[in-house]
Amino acid sequence: MLLTVENLTHVYMPGTPFEVTALKNINMQIEQGEFLAIIGQTGSGKSTLVQHFNGLLKATCGHVILSGSEIGRDKAALVSVRRRVGLLFQFPEQQLFEETVFADVAFGPRNLGLPQAEVKRRVNKALALVGLDAVEISERSPFSLSGGQMRRVAMAGVLAMEPEIIILDEPTAGLDPRGRKEILGQIAGLHREQGLTVVLVSHSMEDVARLADRLLVMAGGEICLRGTPAEVFKNQAELETLGLGLPQMTQLMHRLNVAGKRVPLDVFTVERAKEVILDMLGGSVK
Repeated sequence: MLLTVENLTHVYMPGTPFEVTALKNINMQIEQGEFLAIIGQTGSGKSTLVQHFNGLLKATCGHVILSGSEIGRDKAALVSVRRRVGLLFQFPEQQLFEETVFADVAFGPRNLGLPQAEVKRRVNKALALVGLDAVEISERSPFSLSGGQMRRVAMAGVLAMEPEIIILDEPTAGLDPRGRKEILGQIAGLHREQGLTVVLVSHSMEDVARLADRLLVMAGGEICLRGTPAEVFKNQAELETLGLGLPQMTQLMHRLNVAGKRVPLDVFTVERAKEVILDMLGGSVK
């Protein structure tokens, strides 16, 4: 198992009047090469949880274990952990600061003390992985780019560290539909073509249904549901109680079933819904 969380509890500001228990006895695992999505409302504990995966937060109780070694027990080992587990925060373009795209993406590899040739190789590869042309964009200011391009540059900065796991916390927040499509396409490609282990934090049911192999649903600092998208979305009433609901196309399938139409419920995309409806109508609609 690549990463294991055992009995994890996290308390902010313990022993003060402002004490808050953000995570309560979390147990979970992440397998090599999987695409895991963590969903839940604001304040459910999603971001707090993933910040334990590379040691940004230390557990109040419990353990986080990466490839057999406990994260946080040895402070010197955190450098290695953060090379292996990359974390992209919400609005990562706000963390861009260098004069050129190349310098920004190269910041991490340079701080590893790598030779210049290796730094250049990593920067060019990372930019290519997020769909940007290094020749065209390397010497441009990151602040001259579109919002979607800036976010991809920030993602390239994480990928240049060549992590085993990449964690993306609401990576499409604030983007227009085109920017959302670009970013989600790049994330799917990284998982599919590079075999990268991906952890996506989101509240978009459509996004996680389309992309993830497995879902964790969080509320009140606890994991309420877990399983494949099909397994999780069977729990319509519980999801609605948590303020999450179902993907729109899944809702449509449920309504058709209520109306007496025998259609599958594990339909998450417009494309699949179109196929199901055409089949239901005998394929006669153009």
